[in-house]
Amino acid sequence: MRENLLLYLADLLEKKLPFLLLRTANDRRVRVLSQRDQKWFKTAPDNMTYGVFSKFQNTEDQVFIYAEEDQYFTIEKRQLKAVGQMNTTYLVDEVEQNRYVKLVEKAVSVLKETSMKKVVLSRKQRFTKKASDLEILFNLLDKYTEANCYFFYHPKVGKWMGATPEILVCVNDGKLQTMSLAGTAIYIENEVHDWGKKEIEEQELVTDFIINNLNKNGAFDIQKSEVKTVQAGSLIHLSTDITASVSMDDKSNFIDALHPTPAVCGMPRNQALEFILRNENYDRSFYTGYLGVVDQNTANYFVNLRCMQLYDQEVDIYVGGGITALSDPKSEYEETVNKLLTMKKVL
Repeated sequence: MRENLLLYLADLLEKKLPFLLLRTANDRRVRVLSQRDQKWFKTAPDNMTYGVFSKFQNTEDQVFIYAEEDQYFTIEKRQLKAVGQMNTTYLVDEVEQNRYVKLVEKAVSVLKETSMKKVVLSRKQRFTKKASDLEILFNLLDKYTEANCYFFYHPKVGKWMGATPEILVCVNDGKLQTMSLAGTAIYIENEVHDWGKKEIEEQELVTDFIINNLNKNGAFDIQKSEVKTVQAGSLIHLSTDITASVSMDDKSNFIDALHPTPAVCGMPRNQALEFILRNENYDRSFYTGYLGVVDQNTANYFVNLRCMQLYDQEVDIYVGGGITALSDPKSEYEETVNKLLTMKKVL
């Protein structure tokens, strides 16, 4: 079926037909929603399955893929050649390092002096491609089986690919599932990581924000799990699973209530967003936005993390991290370098 998927996607790309491919975590099935024309739909259809690809900022530039074709493929897992620990030194750009460290220093100063508790800062870095887009996709699917992998294409928007560990919200017959994900460290096999105060507090902020916003928007029977450490590629994070009961008619309300979460923006949300827009000095575009598939009785949305935008010969990899008053600017830059590896390994 791998060959069938390859041919199917190659045909869509050759004909320049919009599509959204999604493979959820620990699933061998790959789903591809596609259109029969090149229209850019900016609103959701009525009574029809669709995909959505949305920017960090809520603008009218959302992309809806009307599922005029809806195909499933099952692909066997391919064993990738073992890769040793990659040296991150060559990923360090001194000019970018100085710029980002100064940005974090400014954020820490503001966090200490104001009521803002957290702000998420990000950047992008360009690399040369050494494989075709479809080769990169299959590397992604094979390497990150525990992530939610996607490939988005629209001739009027561009190509994006990613392996996100984070659910924004999933609704299935009135049952809502989401997660609070924050804190980052490098995964070391057979080692139990000792999380610091900064990461623990950062993750608690995200959990509290989600539960408060679910309450405000009519969710009930809200439950949360114990905090656990989860692996996402070569990184680990702190995570809490959150469930609730909701009305299916209100599913879009919960997107507006939760996005952008403190995991990609900060807290308080409006204060953090204002700092980001004034100081990041670049357009996040679809990075830290969300993507997903909506059927009649289910809606599955994921935060667009661990992602890249693809061009003819190059890619832009997007990375970021949560900043609090306890953040060390140089360590925060190093965290973004480690996050670059997730996408760099599949190029």
